[in-house]
Amino acid sequence: MFKNRLDQLIWQRHRRMLFAVGAMALFGVVMIALIALHDVTNDHYSRNLVNAVTMQQWAPYRGIYFSGFSAWLMIAAWLIGLEMMHLDLRDNFNQFLFSSGFSRQRIYWSKIKVAFLIILFIDCVTTAVQYLIYWIGTPNGYTWHIGWPGVLSSWLFGLMISFGLFAISWFASLIIGQEGPLVVTIAGFTFSLGGYSAIGGNIVRKLTPLTETQIMWCVLTFAVILALALLIWGAALYQRLSLEHNGEYLMFPHLRVPVYIVFVIYVTFFFSWTSDGTSFVLSLLFTLLFGYAWLWRPRLGEQWHQWRERKRG
Repeated sequence: MFKNRLDQLIWQRHRRMLFAVGAMALFGVVMIALIALHDVTNDHYSRNLVNAVTMQQWAPYRGIYFSGFSAWLMIAAWLIGLEMMHLDLRDNFNQFLFSSGFSRQRIYWSKIKVAFLIILFIDCVTTAVQYLIYWIGTPNGYTWHIGWPGVLSSWLFGLMISFGLFAISWFASLIIGQEGPLVVTIAGFTFSLGGYSAIGGNIVRKLTPLTETQIMWCVLTFAVILALALLIWGAALYQRLSLEHNGEYLMFPHLRVPVYIVFVIYVTFFFSWTSDGTSFVLSLLFTLLFGYAWLWRPRLGEQWHQWRERKRG
């Protein structure tokens, strides 16, 4: 599948987990398609699985019974970013690659290349199976018509979201050295993005005469730019990656202050966006204290993880 020696090493290392993620996405998409085909005959809502008018518009299509780009594929991209970076840190596979004579920059971008190719492969195969199920399984008397505007817009939308989710989990897995806090941090940040996208949309709506679709693409474009910045920043950090801080919450201690500032601003703004001054002050105090305790005070979880690593070594 890969001709480059480094790409082959990375692929051989992760192929089982990547296959599992792909199988999960395929299973989820197939189940949703089969359930939709079953429900459409019971709901008596419509004999059209797809709204033909909406499908011909240049906007992502997500209907009651059919979605142009499944959310399972976005979840798969999120999981691949988490798996490929974190497992290599946990199992010291990075150390093996460093000792193999490859430069860190080449290793970093080769991992991303392999990840992107696998994500695209999963997207293509899974979507092909999904569309085939609808094409073959549409009941007699019902219609399933798709159009290029809706399909292409859905794919562009889905790939942009997938890229952003991959970058978030990839970067977080690079800088966070503990499994439990890593999952909690990424999950909390990911789920809160829905609220922030709504906030960003409201701001753009008030400042510009753009339509809802145009606002959505503007927010997505900005998110992709931020995601690309995370990957580039990750490349710079990867150059200084050391096992000295393995087991700590942050693999790069010099990031404590930036992470603390971002955490305080992000959480405070999220919880007090539509609140009064009192709620803002309470949210600010809580995030200031919680962030300090989380980042600077010693934790039993860290000590246990470091003890486990020493016992393993």
